[in-house]
Amino acid sequence: MKKFFSFALVLALAFSFVAPAATDAQAMTYTRNLTVGARGADVTSLQMFLQSKGFFPASQAATGFFGPLTRTALAAYQTSKNIAPAAGFFGPITRAAVNAEGTTPTTPTTPGTSTPTTPGLTGVEGTLDTRLATTPSDNSNVRTQTDVPVYGVEFRARIAPVAVQTLDLKVVVSNNGSENPGTLINTIKVWDGSTVLATVPVSLSTFIRDSNQNYYVRISGLNFVIPQDTTKVLTVSFSTNSIDTDRTVTVSGYNTASVRAVSGNGISSFYDISTFSRQHTFKKPGSSTLTLSAAGNTLRAQNTRVNGTDEVMVTVATFNLKSQTGESKLLTVNASTTASGTMPTRLGLYNGSTLVKEATISGGSAIFNNLDTAAGNKIPGNDTPVTFTVKATYPGTTANGSFSSTTIQSVVYETPNGASATATGSAVTNANQYVYTQAANYTIAGTPVISVVSDQSGKTTSASVTFNLKVQALGGNVTLPVGSNFDIRFATNTVATYAAQSVSATVVPNNNIGDGSTADVTVTASIASTTLPIAGLYTAFLNSISWTAGTNSVTQAYGLDDFKTPSALNFVK
Repeated sequence: MKKFFSFALVLALAFSFVAPAATDAQAMTYTRNLTVGARGADVTSLQMFLQSKGFFPASQAATGFFGPLTRTALAAYQTSKNIAPAAGFFGPITRAAVNAEGTTPTTPTTPGTSTPTTPGLTGVEGTLDTRLATTPSDNSNVRTQTDVPVYGVEFRARIAPVAVQTLDLKVVVSNNGSENPGTLINTIKVWDGSTVLATVPVSLSTFIRDSNQNYYVRISGLNFVIPQDTTKVLTVSFSTNSIDTDRTVTVSGYNTASVRAVSGNGISSFYDISTFSRQHTFKKPGSSTLTLSAAGNTLRAQNTRVNGTDEVMVTVATFNLKSQTGESKLLTVNASTTASGTMPTRLGLYNGSTLVKEATISGGSAIFNNLDTAAGNKIPGNDTPVTFTVKATYPGTTANGSFSSTTIQSVVYETPNGASATATGSAVTNANQYVYTQAANYTIAGTPVISVVSDQSGKTTSASVTFNLKVQALGGNVTLPVGSNFDIRFATNTVATYAAQSVSATVVPNNNIGDGSTADVTVTASIASTTLPIAGLYTAFLNSISWTAGTNSVTQAYGLDDFKTPSALNFVK
């Protein structure tokens, strides 16, 4: 019985020394290189050392065998100490670093009573809910190279605040096979909103390749605190090198312990985000295509006044530029201007309200060049048209009745890789713009309305149309408009036209229009069915307006493209 008791006691004492405390492990001095397959007490001590630093899972026992788990933990420690390459090999440099840390005594703490070392944590163990963040989403057309968001994890802390310390990411870069992500990526950043928590410069040795040929990287020291009952998003971005061909990049958590987090009582917890995945295609830079086209809202001819002294600026052209597959930067815009009377002196190119550049008109041509550094010169590569405007400057002495039109002949642009190209699409020609010392300027004030009157048998007896207009006096009084000033036509869908028989005009206020003032003009016209020789669909339009402003009397047949009914009515004979 005594022998049995003594043997049991010895056995118990022997087992009590199999797993020494982490503080004992730190007291060991390491003297040999360790790699996968190594065994011994120094491997056990190293595992407990890595466990005390939060790199080796707390749930795993120190076995004394150097396997893949130990290599992964050691590589993470090397990354935290900027030891390169972080390959998980325990050599002289890493051994010196661990030995140096082992000389610092540590004080054991009682679970649940330790003082938090990370601001924002309490002495209570918390837990995390995790899910894939909605942003960034998958992106099949990445055209930028700096700080591109590629992955996001949403965390919510339960019971107590929790701090995420380590993030393991699996990165697959495919181009007819798998390649080291370091060939594409040069920097990894981890973000809390707009705050950078970690920056990892990337080389070919940054990513570790496991036995399944997967590349992964561990990012540690994040101290990303999630307050209790609060949701926060951790975002990862990549900056990339220039590439010769497209690359598809898939980012996910690496293995089941993808995230290591700690609570205020010092306990580490591991979370699996390996099922969270985002995929992006990084496109080869330089392949943008720019298209020139007419603007959606066509510029119509109109009247502008000059006073004999001051220059006047007139919008003479609008056009669209659309960039596809990448951003385009303007280099040169070539425009030509034809004129009757006085030629404008210069043109200004605008992107919205931003003046891109001015150009002098010489021999009817104006060249906006050296635009590579000008404001408003970039067209985003999002396949959305950007509308540009050209404004002409006329001298104050411009001859009465002068008019001009401007055509955008060509656009030269720079692609993202610095090459130059010419925009596709045809030249855009705009309507004549008229300049007078005195003029009436008419605008449409509402949608024209056409109607018909039928007899009891359903045959059309007459048709009528009403136009609501506004007129402004420019530079002189405009004589009170009357019905005979308006030439109104009815037209079939075969383009045959018939002049209205009766036209009347009501003006408010009912008198001549003083310089700078406006008046409302309602014009009504009708036509009898006997004047319409054929049945069919008819529209009505304003063919011309005669006006007198000061000493100028003009019959204006331009700028009336939208002075018409939008739909046709059926005339029954």
